[in-house]
Amino acid sequence: MKRKTLAAFLLCLMSAALLAGCGKSTDQSDISDKLKDKLATVSGQGQEEDKPESIEKEEDVSESLKKEEEKPENEEEPKGVPNLLLFRQNAYEWKEDSTPSIKHQYTYFMLDGESAGSYKALAASLEDARDEMLAKQSEAWEKDLKSIKENELITFDESWEVYLRRADEKYLSFVTECSKEGLFDDGAYTEYMAHTYYVDSGKEIVFSDVITDENAFFDLLAEKMYANIDDKLQQYYSIGIEEDKDTFKDDLKDMMKSGKLAWTLDPFGVTCYLSAYTKAPFAESAVIQFSEDADHVIFTDDFRDSAKDEYVIQVPGYIGSYIDVNDSGVPVYVNASEFYDYNESYDDMELSGLHLSCSGEWKNIPATMKGGTDFYNIFLLHKDGSTVVFENHDEYDTSFLNTYVLARHEVREGESLKGCLEWASQKDYDINGEGYTPVYVPTDPSGIRVLTGNGDYAEDWSPAVVNVDAKGNLEASSDTGGKAESN
Repeated sequence: MKRKTLAAFLLCLMSAALLAGCGKSTDQSDISDKLKDKLATVSGQGQEEDKPESIEKEEDVSESLKKEEEKPENEEEPKGVPNLLLFRQNAYEWKEDSTPSIKHQYTYFMLDGESAGSYKALAASLEDARDEMLAKQSEAWEKDLKSIKENELITFDESWEVYLRRADEKYLSFVTECSKEGLFDDGAYTEYMAHTYYVDSGKEIVFSDVITDENAFFDLLAEKMYANIDDKLQQYYSIGIEEDKDTFKDDLKDMMKSGKLAWTLDPFGVTCYLSAYTKAPFAESAVIQFSEDADHVIFTDDFRDSAKDEYVIQVPGYIGSYIDVNDSGVPVYVNASEFYDYNESYDDMELSGLHLSCSGEWKNIPATMKGGTDFYNIFLLHKDGSTVVFENHDEYDTSFLNTYVLARHEVREGESLKGCLEWASQKDYDINGEGYTPVYVPTDPSGIRVLTGNGDYAEDWSPAVVNVDAKGNLEASSDTGGKAESN
């Protein structure tokens, strides 16, 4: 009888300790395991003889565990959007005539030092995502190297480019577009890796966390992707999709489960990315907006209610993306990418400018100094019912910040300013090989960290914060509000 009373008392004590820890950051499973171990020890002692001091020890253990999970009063929860850094690197294998036989380009996101200290779990998750990408790049490098040793005429131009889809106080989402050019007559082979995290815990968000009715979600997704692919097949090959819509929908569900269909959480919904040569020679994407969930059955409340009306987003260079550019409720196809022209003197394609398209209207903006252009950093800023393209690129010794305003079937130029995205402190980051100093990624249209000034060279510039309004106007302020530091 005494043993039963003691066990019941300890069971209540364990339950109370677990309930007391609900909602706090400590891993509850860890606490539960500790209490179970203690319970087993104390219960075993009770079978031999009654020892009141064991109860006192158990109370001491539960109190110490509660103290472990309670944070000091002076330790604040991290707030705000973490500072993202974009790392860009190249890897080459050169021929005797100093032309590349292998050219790999890859980018990835990391947190800066300050944010990494506040969001340790998220920083670790981003490191895992980086390592996943680097492993794929390394595997491709070994295969490419083996191929060129067997045939010196073969060349490889591959990239792993990361694109931001959402960054705010609660969620971080991005997609990596893996592209291999020249392997197929239809152009680049592209596939996608995507990750979405809770900012505070760093935990990866799975598809079932966001979607409550997968069948209703895939009804919409299949309808959109089926129509887009069928239209392009008819346009380029004079054939349509051979399978029916129901089979197509079931295939998409299977590919989502196997990881072949990637997805991101956007400020306005969920976008899915289908790799090339899965259903067609080209890749395809489609977005299901929160606003399309008229009956409130597709998305969970937390995610549906998290829709943003002001945000920064990027679109993959090859596949583009569907964006509601003017809050009309109708997404249009947007592509913002680099374009290349053939250079006979180098017998190669050279970066020549920026390509923008919006719902069929397109514009190529050549660089001022053709052939002397570096890569483009391209972002779409949405605020006040308007979408503005904000880009930064280098031309020889200087850099430019430019804006372009998107509207349905329209692309018009905004303003230009000498400057560049702010570099992270070079002393803090050891970049190996053909690496570039990481830059801060814009996450707030009203507070973009840049370097700018009146000098002709970046060395003459100082940290500033740029505001981009709905008309594409650029306003730089030297008052960084502590956001930018001199490097």
